[in-house]
Amino acid sequence: MCSNQFITFVTLVSLLSFCGCVPRPNALPTQPTPDVSRVLSSIEEQGNDLSSFRGAGRLKAARGSGVKSFRAVWIGSKPQSLRVETLGPWGQPYLTFVVNGPTFALYSHQDHRHITGKATPRNLSRFASMPVRPQDLLTLLSGRPPILSFHRAKIGVSTAEGGWLISLYKTWGRLVEKIWLKDDETTVEQIEVFDGWGHLQYRIAFSEFHHVEPFHLPHKIDISDPEGPLWSIMVERFWTNVSIPDGAYNLNVSGGEVTDLNS
Repeated sequence: MCSNQFITFVTLVSLLSFCGCVPRPNALPTQPTPDVSRVLSSIEEQGNDLSSFRGAGRLKAARGSGVKSFRAVWIGSKPQSLRVETLGPWGQPYLTFVVNGPTFALYSHQDHRHITGKATPRNLSRFASMPVRPQDLLTLLSGRPPILSFHRAKIGVSTAEGGWLISLYKTWGRLVEKIWLKDDETTVEQIEVFDGWGHLQYRIAFSEFHHVEPFHLPHKIDISDPEGPLWSIMVERFWTNVSIPDGAYNLNVSGGEVTDLNS
């Protein structure tokens, strides 16, 4: 009898110990489900006061001939003007990328190759390795999540992350974007963008948030697609609402090979 009681006691203790070692899922939000229109408006309004910016850090590319890391500096201003400079290991210019309204230019200082064309998602994919609109690229480098145009939105609990998940749909119920937020309803941790057939095009994860007066911005941005990592941006310094020098979005180079994607 005592032996049976002892075995039962040991079994219960073992089960309790096992349960104590199992990782607990993230706590689910306890507040009522928020209004999705209000949440989306709040996310978009956070960037309304950010008219221009300047950043510096490291840009890591994970495709092609292996991982490459560059020093990078960038400036941008609304509605869709952007300049990105990457530097080689000794500080020499490596690539210059400019979006100036409806057009873009990419210049490789190493082989003196110059590419120009309309700033379409297809053309910009030559630089970004993903089909992205110029205004979305500007938003991304300002530390904000791009929000694609949509017809209908719904929000629910993100059981995996312990926050909220917003799904955006075009007409006929076509999924175009997913947005993961913390339970504060304002901090976006990840987005996924889909094509017209519901296939994942790219994923952007935001982390290491810091307060940059008066904004709360990520200092690490990881970009991937279904095949794996594409880019990683580590922000070391960031300035908001800066003065942009005249001609900053012009790229004047001479000589070398020129490819006009509009021709």
